[in-house]
Amino acid sequence: MPISGAEPLLVVAGVAAGYAKLRVLHGVDLTVGKGELVAILGPNGAGKSTLLCAIAGLLPKQAGRVVFAGQDVTGLGARDTVRAGIGHIIQDHRIFTHQSVHDNLML
Repeated sequence: MPISGAEPLLVVAGVAAGYAKLRVLHGVDLTVGKGELVAILGPNGAGKSTLLCAIAGLLPKQAGRVVFAGQDVTGLGARDTVRAGIGHIIQDHRIFTHQSVHDNLML
């Protein structure tokens, strides 16, 4: 008897994105289940950050859709994507050194 799995937490379907006329992502598909840990690996320039920025609404998607917790967040900007439950922390060396790691992450 087949057992159906739980609804995925994140579905990225056919996402294309890039910068100006330069398309970096070409039809990316990704599904992440609740409680699942996923790593995005690749060399510099492979599109890892572009994918995360597109999912988080920091970069407009040229095609495809993103669904998080059953809600289509494809056309949402960064502010509304955060309200939906997706956040993005960029890698940067400029942190608030007078604050704790926890406080830096909360910011």
